[in-house]
Amino acid sequence: MSPHHYPTFALDDIANLHESAQVEFKLAGGRDGNGTLPEGMWESYSAFANTLGGEIILGVKEQQGDFTIEGIVNPMPMLSEIWEILHNPKKISHNILAPTDVQIIEIMAKKLIRIHVPCVDVKLRPIYVGTDPYSGTYFRVGDADMHASREQVQKMSLKAGIDLKTLTSR
Repeated sequence: MSPHHYPTFALDDIANLHESAQVEFKLAGGRDGNGTLPEGMWESYSAFANTLGGEIILGVKEQQGDFTIEGIVNPMPMLSEIWEILHNPKKISHNILAPTDVQIIEIMAKKLIRIHVPCVDVKLRPIYVGTDPYSGTYFRVGDADMHASREQVQKMSLKAGIDLKTLTSR
């Protein structure tokens, strides 16, 4: 599998949209409807990176298990914010994305943001949100982002050869 392999699914086939171990949808509409990054997106980023990798699609609404493509009115400011957060070690432990991993796509005349999150090598794990690996590490189980236990974080760190004391003191 190449590092930029995208799972195959048709976003424009509304009837068959569903979340899975490798697909997460977020509305990203914001209060004004013009778009804002959902906080839970970063948990999915961590979970995908620490598990099998996956796709985060912004601009899709879920209501009682049904998904609709809502789109994002102005996705460019959101793209800038994604890159700012990814390059801020106080918000995300590592940026593992290449420029081609974040794209604006258009489906049914609506703009969405597609973020391909690769599964990272065990030597880079854990990928976590914030500055504390114990509170910010997630993994993916089915279609859910699960908070990693202290023991799971320690096992990931041991496999990576990382001293957690240095991570939590930065």
